[in-house]
Amino acid sequence: MSPFDLQAHRGGAGLWPENTLEAFGRALALGVSTLELDVHLTAEDDVVVAHDAALHDARLIRRLTRADLPPTMPLLRQVAALVRERGADPVRINLEIKYDAVDAAQLTTREAFVAKVVDALRIDGLVGRTSIQCFDWGVLVRVAEAEPALERNLLVSPKYLKGSPSPWFDGLAVDADFVRTAAKEGFTAISPIHGSPYTSGVDDPAYRPFATAALVDEAHGAGLRVIPYVVDDEPTMRHLVRLGVDGLITNHPERLREVIADQGLELPESFPGGGNHAAAPDVS
Repeated sequence: MSPFDLQAHRGGAGLWPENTLEAFGRALALGVSTLELDVHLTAEDDVVVAHDAALHDARLIRRLTRADLPPTMPLLRQVAALVRERGADPVRINLEIKYDAVDAAQLTTREAFVAKVVDALRIDGLVGRTSIQCFDWGVLVRVAEAEPALERNLLVSPKYLKGSPSPWFDGLAVDADFVRTAAKEGFTAISPIHGSPYTSGVDDPAYRPFATAALVDEAHGAGLRVIPYVVDDEPTMRHLVRLGVDGLITNHPERLREVIADQGLELPESFPGGGNHAAAPDVS
């Protein structure tokens, strides 16, 4: 049985500036299994890890060069350099390709986006420790075509399943029971939204779970891991751990460490380092 996968959402967005080297460095020092992050392409096809709210728009980033962007917005290769610098060999990367299936104008094609990301992962030797996640099924299909060694995690919530058919299916015939199709496509995992309201949890009388026991059991029966997103309150964390999920994506990895310790599960190793790593490691 694999250790529980504690994923720091955007490096731990509830604790530190999201998607920054500072956040990733502090998450490594705290001890997480996986750094979860988001990537976009610049005008010159640099793969950047976006965090700045004023620039958290794929169309804007796509029009700018690396030099136009804030220095706190790292390149993917800078994250790779930080992980190497810490000697954090067991820590994985869960990389979300921020593709907008509804309005991809002024961006790029699925094929081109995937190709640039895969090239970047190969250059920095990250293929064997990276999973690609996306709400768009077509992106994940193309990831397998470009690099079969990459794991593929389907992000899913009800709104991305709606339509006749949903634009996020990219023409793929997705069964009403989406788990069947995810397994048929050879995906590694599903990452369902935990429930609604999204910012709520099991202690809220209005809360309605999406990551249910039935969903977990069905996915496991189909050979898929289950890693719900983004779970920040401890009661919901405990509930999902008891359901047997394989991991959780959270803005608060410090809370999840306490929960999994209380459940008698193995804690991820910590990889401390000097400084807060707000500045970029040298990747020249």
